[in-house]
Amino acid sequence: MEDKIVTLESYYDPMLAQIIRGRLEANDIPCFIADDNTLAANPFYNQAIGGIKIKVFERDLEKCKAILAEDVEIAPGEEGLITCPNCKSKNVYYGPASVKKNWFSILISFVLSTYPFYLRKTWICTDCGANFDQPAE
Repeated sequence: MEDKIVTLESYYDPMLAQIIRGRLEANDIPCFIADDNTLAANPFYNQAIGGIKIKVFERDLEKCKAILAEDVEIAPGEEGLITCPNCKSKNVYYGPASVKKNWFSILISFVLSTYPFYLRKTWICTDCGANFDQPAE
C-alpha cells in the first residue's frame, strides 16, 4: 500500500520551518522540507513557489496538527528577557536601526556607489518603535 505525501503547512521563514520539522521528528513523525534549497539559492522566489513546505504522510496529518496546536512551555526565567526601556514592552527584536539614525552611512554608500548600505543593528520595539542599544535590565 502506498502512502500519500501531503503538505502540512507552508512557511516563509526557513528557521521556523526547521523548528516545526524538529518538533514533528521529536514526536516520531517522519517528515521532510521541500523547496528550502530553491529559496536558499534565490530568496526572491519565495512568493512565487509558495514558501517552504513541510511534507508528511497523509496518515499522520491529524497527529501533526494536534502536535502543532500544543503550547510550548518556556522555562522559568526565560520569557521576556529583553524589554523596551521606553514602554517596558517585551515585543522587541534585533535588527537594522531606522534610516534616520544611519543617514551618514547611507550617504557615504551612495557617494561611493557601494552596495549594500551598512545599517547599524539595534534592538527595536514593535510597540513604540524605539531603537535602543542595551536591553533594559
